[in-house]
Parts: sequence; C-alpha cells; structure tokens
Amino acid sequence: MQKISTICIFGDSTAWGAWDIEKGGWVNRLWLYVGEKTDGECDIYNLSISGGTTQTILDRFEAEAKIRGVDALIFQSGGNDACLLGKDGPNQIPLDQFKRNLEKIIGWAKNLTTNIVFVGFDIVDEAKTTPVPWGDFYYTNAEIEKYNKVMSEVCQEQGTLFLDIFNLLTKEDLEDGLHPNTKGHEKTFIKARDFLERQSWF
Repeated sequence: MQKISTICIFGDSTAWGAWDIEKGGWVNRLWLYVGEKTDGECDIYNLSISGGTTQTILDRFEAEAKIRGVDALIFQSGGNDACLLGKDGPNQIPLDQFKRNLEKIIGWAKNLTTNIVFVGFDIVDEAKTTPVPWGDFYYTNAEIEKYNKVMSEVCQEQGTLFLDIFNLLTKEDLEDGLHPNTKGHEKTFIKARDFLERQSWF
C-alpha cells in the first residue's frame, strides 16, 4: 500500500470538534496522534463545518480535497441529514436523497483516492434533542439508526469502508444530548484510530 501523507476529513460539528475544550475533538486528537507517530509526515486537514450534511459535503469536498493533494478521505455525516424539521416534519435530507448523495460522494472520491472511510453517527440523548434548545429540530435515535443503516449498505455496495460507532457512547458522554463531551470524543478517537491502523493507514 502506498504511504498516506494527506488525509482530509469532512463532516459536521461532531467531526469539527464541538464541546471538546481539552483537545478539540476526535479529529484533532487523531491528528495529534498521527503527527507524533509519523513524525509529522502525515497531514490531517479537518474540513468539517457545523450543521454539515451530505449535501454540504457534495457542494465543496472535491475541490477542497484536490487542492490539498489528498490521498485519503474520511467522511462523517448523517446526524443532520436525519434531523427532523419540526416534531412531525420531514428529515432535513430525505432518505432517498441521502442515499444518492452518498453514492455521488463515493463516486467523486474514487477519482481522487481509493482510501475512503465513512463514519456513522452515534446515539443522542432524546430528552435533550427532541427538540434541541437552539431551534425546532428533532434528533432521534430511530432516525439516526435508519440513516446509518443506509450508509452501511451503500458503502458495502460500493466497496467502501464504513466505521459504525452507533452505541459507542452513553448519555454521560454527550455534552448537550447531541455532541460528545471530552470523554465522548476520546472514545470516538480511539475507535477511529484502531480502525484506521487495521487498514494500515499509518
């Protein structure tokens, strides 16, 4: 396997590192680990944005990854796609569109590299996320699990790696019911680190 020197990560506020005031999230923890292990020879770019969905990834990832000479890609999405717009409202990204978005992302990503991983979304504490305090948005475990299942199926069909982290965390690992706290990000980092090391990425 060719040595990986540049990893780009695209996702939402969880991948961006929200609420981890100690080390800046699971992606930044991964960067610190990889930087030390490879003596700085592998760069990790966290290109995640708060509120990100598969659509926002589609809108920008190809150009942002290409300009950085990427040879590995990690995508974490699904939570905001599955979010209900109102208690009985539609999903922010309908399930069929979510599936098409994933297929497009994988198709475009394969033009850049064969090293591609999708990371699913974890549980939420529905007592705090139905709705969330900042708007009429509802995050439920049933919807998230449904979207994770579609992501897993698409990855399997496309021969792409999928890291399932559903039920990795507990309610005690969630800062606001949706985002991991420092402990939650550490758990996610360890899971991702071990998974990628099994793929010989670093």
